[in-house]
Amino acid sequence: MCIALVAMAATAYAMTGIATVEASKPSVEVDMRNVDLHITSQIELQVRHLRGRFTPLGTRTAPYLDDPGSYTVTVDTGEVAVDMPSLNAIVSRALERARSNVRRVEISVDDKGQLRQKGVVKKGINVPFDMTATVGVTPEGLIRIHTESVKGFGIPVNPLLKILRVQTNDLIRVDPGHGIRAEGNDLLLDISQLLPPPGFHGPLTSVRVDRGALIQVFGSGEPRPLSPPATSKNHIYWHGGQLSFGKLTMTDTDLELVDDDPRDPFDFSVDRWNEQLVAGYSKTTADRGLRAHMPDYNDLKHRSGS
Repeated sequence: MCIALVAMAATAYAMTGIATVEASKPSVEVDMRNVDLHITSQIELQVRHLRGRFTPLGTRTAPYLDDPGSYTVTVDTGEVAVDMPSLNAIVSRALERARSNVRRVEISVDDKGQLRQKGVVKKGINVPFDMTATVGVTPEGLIRIHTESVKGFGIPVNPLLKILRVQTNDLIRVDPGHGIRAEGNDLLLDISQLLPPPGFHGPLTSVRVDRGALIQVFGSGEPRPLSPPATSKNHIYWHGGQLSFGKLTMTDTDLELVDDDPRDPFDFSVDRWNEQLVAGYSKTTADRGLRAHMPDYNDLKHRSGS
C-alpha cells in the first residue's frame, strides 16, 4: 500500500476525516495495563498501558460494555502495539470501505525493521507492487507512511515517478471519511476512523516499528495510574461516573477486571467478554467496588475442550 501505489500506477500509466466525541456526556475514567484487546476476531490491540476515558454515544447516558457502539475511548496517555496480522486486517478493511483501487495488500516487516507492503493497484491494468516504507506522525496526529523504495513488476520504478512527476494522490482512489488518504507521496492513516467500534481517539505523538509490530504512543507515553490505583498487575479498571453491563449499572464506578493468569497479558474480548466473566468469579470490596477475576479469552477454548 502507500507510495507503492504511486509507483505501480505510474508504471501502468506509462504502459497505457473523525467520529465526534460527545463532550457534554459524563465519562468514566479507565486504566488498562498489559491487555491484549480483541476488537474483532481479526483485529487485536496490544495495550501495554493506557489511561483515558469511556464516553457514552447516541442515546446512552452511560457506556454499556455489552455494546461497543455505545461508547468511545479517549486516550490521554498510553502505548499500544498492533501486530502485522491485525494491521493487515485494519488496512484491508479501510481500503474496502473506501472503495480503493488497491487490492490484496500484504504488510510485513523486513530485515531492516521497515514496513514492507505488497499488493496490486488497478489503474487501467492491474500492476503488482512491492515497497518498503518508514513511519512517522504528522503534526495533526496522523500516521504517515513514507515510501523509501518501490518495485513494479519486479523492477525499481522511483526514477520513472520523478520523470512523470506523478504523486500518490494522483493515482490512488480512496473515498474520504474512512481513515485513510493519500497526500503528495505519503499515505496518511487516522486511527480515530480506522478501527471498528469502540472508536479510539487521542493525541498520537509518535509511532515506530519494533519487533514485528507498529507501536503507537499517545500523549506523554508515560504510565499514569488512577487514584486509587488498580490492585492487579494486568487489568482493566474503571473509576468514577456511571457504567453499565449486563443488567447492572454502577454509579460512582469502581470496577476492576483482574487477569487470573498474570504470567502473560490479559487476553480480553470486547464482544465476548461476558463468557470470561461467567467463567471467573467476583468479589465486592470494602468500598463497595467490584473485582472480577477472569480467565484469558484464549484459554476458554482449552477449558471447554478439557
